[in-house]
Amino acid sequence: MKRTDILAVIHARGGSKRIPLKNLVHLHGKPLLAYPILTAKASRFITRVVVSTDHAGITEEAKKWGAEVPFCRPADISEDVPSELVTLHALEYLQFKENYKPSIVVTMTPATPFTSVEKIDEGIALLEKQANWDSVVTVRKASEHPEWMMWRENEEETFQTVLGNPLNGKYNVSQNLRPAYYPLGAFFINRTDRFLQTRCLYGSTYGAIVLDATHNIDIDTIQDLTAAETMNVFS
Repeated sequence: MKRTDILAVIHARGGSKRIPLKNLVHLHGKPLLAYPILTAKASRFITRVVVSTDHAGITEEAKKWGAEVPFCRPADISEDVPSELVTLHALEYLQFKENYKPSIVVTMTPATPFTSVEKIDEGIALLEKQANWDSVVTVRKASEHPEWMMWRENEEETFQTVLGNPLNGKYNVSQNLRPAYYPLGAFFINRTDRFLQTRCLYGSTYGAIVLDATHNIDIDTIQDLTAAETMNVFS
């Protein structure tokens, strides 16, 4: 049974730089904007889907696919600004205008069209289970170990590992090293009260959902879009 207080906020400004009006570009017969809307609406937990945009065409398309657009995003947060400002504006607007305050807010983007509803629901369930967590974010497993992958040059023009570990003994055996993860931005799931306090999509204490190579595709360039066209994870 769905809850009544879990909100999805989809960020979809009109001023994308590398792909003009990227959020309206079609992928497998649907605009990128449609993907997070349909994913959120298919969730077992999310009950309200809001698109934050400054563009009339995106507003019209969002409503066509079943999302609400209760406001026009202000110009000062429609440029390249931190994502938390966009989610914060949506929450503050809805609380001020409608006296609506969800217990959990899910931040999503059309740039990751293959994000699965199963991963969204897994993340929401995980956050509700872990009462001391501020948020659940997305990561992928790193292909290299931090003990090996990054070095720093000293003033003497010699090098050492960023972590300060030697490159011998256990550090030369990958099986002895803990796996590392790389942060993604496929979605953020936040407890609203704690987000409003910290104004950070990570918060102080967070868990993560691990995504595979298919679900973590992030469309930022024409090359990314072309690569996505060769994939259809929903077929």
